[in-house]
Order: sequence, then structure tokens, then C-alpha cells
Amino acid sequence: MSLPGMAPAAPGALDLLDRAVGYTRGCLAKVTPEVLDRPTPCAGWSLLDLLVHMDDSLAALGQAAESSTLTPAPEPEPADAGALLVSIRQRACTLVGQWMPPGEPMVRLGRFDLARETLGGVGALEITLHGWDVATTLGLDRPIPPALAMDLWPLARDHITDADRPGRFALPPGVPPWASPATLLLAHAGRRGGAA
Repeated sequence: MSLPGMAPAAPGALDLLDRAVGYTRGCLAKVTPEVLDRPTPCAGWSLLDLLVHMDDSLAALGQAAESSTLTPAPEPEPADAGALLVSIRQRACTLVGQWMPPGEPMVRLGRFDLARETLGGVGALEITLHGWDVATTLGLDRPIPPALAMDLWPLARDHITDADRPGRFALPPGVPPWASPATLLLAHAGRRGGAA
């Protein structure tokens, strides 16, 4: 709660993760093994490639929720489609519960210490973007909710930089400044979509 005249506090990582997972679970609900070879908005990735990446990311976030040290995961084995979908849904469902107890404020990744709040917020950004990728791949009308897009914008602005392009993110397509929050967020992440 904020006093009159004060800007409201930015949502914390737990809130962002809860909303990101809720949005993305709805997108994942329509995935079936028959569509896993479809191309996604992530250049060169099939839906199966994207889901393997999502499973790995959710596993890492789950580890960060319960530990002060994050160890890089080994390369994932080729996934059975049915088991992969079950794993992603289970990890997404349990992530928010894992994040709830206040953990260590910092998480060590190799030689670097990351603020746990920042890691959770960036995780929420990634979960949301990939949820949109899944929905778009399947032709679903599931835009990112405007309030979630606005709350994720500062994280996208601060953590998707020119150094990430064109390797991790494509160049941003041109969109008008009056475009919807989701369109602006997606454009910054190198994706074209949303309603203007």
C-alpha cells in the first residue's frame, strides 16, 4: 500500500512469478505431442526445442528458490514428448510454492552473486515471453495481460540489452510508442506481436 502522492511499489518476484506462471500454464494447456515440430517465434527453434529450454529454465528457477547456489545443469537428454509436458507443468505449478518462503537474498552462479529478487523477476519475464511463444506457435489468442506486461517492462528494459542481440534476442521490430504494453514488451524482446 502506498501513501497518496507516492508511486506504488513495484511488484516483487513472487507476485510476478505467480502471474507469469498463471498466464503460461494457460498457453501450455493446448500443447499436444502432435504439434511439437512446429516452428516458434524463436528463430530456428521448434516447439519441442522451446519446451526443452523451458523445462531447463524452470528447473534452474526451482533450484534457485531452495538454494543459495545455482549450478549449471547438464545438457538435457532428448525428451519424450509426454514426459516433457508433464515435467514442465509440474515445475511451473510448484515454482511459486518453492519461491514463497523468504530465501537467501543472493544466489551464487559461478563467480557471480545475483539478487534473488532480480533472478525471480527475470525468470518471470522469461516464463511470460515463452508462454507467448507457445501460444503464438499454436495460433492461440492469448495476449500477455497489459498489467503483467507493464510490470515486466522495467526488467526487460534493464536486462535485455544490445549485448544480447542478435545472439539471445532478435533486433526489436519497429512499433509505435502508443502500442499496447504487450506489443512494446514483445518488440523489446525481439518479437513481433500483440495488439497495437
